[in-house]
Amino acid sequence: MARRHHAPVLTTAVLLGVGMTVLLSACSDGPAPAPSVSASQSATPTATPTRTPSSAPDAGQPSAPSATPTDDQTGPADDGTGPGTGNGSGAEAPASVDWAAVSKQGIAAAGGGSVVSLAGSGDSWTVVVVGSDGTETQSVVSATLGRVTSGPFPKAVDGATGAADRARAAAATTDAAAAATAAERAGGGGKLSALTLGGSAGAPVWTATLTGGGVSTVTVDGRTGTATAG
Repeated sequence: MARRHHAPVLTTAVLLGVGMTVLLSACSDGPAPAPSVSASQSATPTATPTRTPSSAPDAGQPSAPSATPTDDQTGPADDGTGPGTGNGSGAEAPASVDWAAVSKQGIAAAGGGSVVSLAGSGDSWTVVVVGSDGTETQSVVSATLGRVTSGPFPKAVDGATGAADRARAAAATTDAAAAATAAERAGGGGKLSALTLGGSAGAPVWTATLTGGGVSTVTVDGRTGTATAG
């Protein structure tokens, strides 16, 4: 009878052990924890390097034209017909000077009158002209180009000087061009550098200064045109 009471107790213990085993097994089968994100798999994107364009021009494309202007010397040469500018012509000195042409240009620039003096050298000559009212004008004339290169400008003279120059010019039958030519012929190879009308209305006289020859001064009678050296 004693052995019958121990059997139920043993069975109950076995059943409890099996139940605990099943419960522990169920708890251990839960979902595995999510893996942590590695520091090397950061969500920050890596910056893509930008491409810097090269400053060198592409060999396959023509370079831009230079902004520096070129010196174009293909234009027409100065033919001497334009208006005079500057203080001289810049032309080469002629072998001989056409005094009639130089005088004519000076008179034309003054608007009429008579030449009372010439001065200069080489190509550039200052021509002084007295008008019918006694006023005087001066211009620079290029002997090579045959035109005025500077002026005309008014020449300051007092009333008495202007009146005397006008009277002498009116009385002289030998003009400046003829007097300059006669003076160079009598000057022993010298070149004219200055010519001035002086004297009086009754006896006008041209006085010429020459350089480079045997004679430095020549006088020319304003009425007869006779040249006297010395």
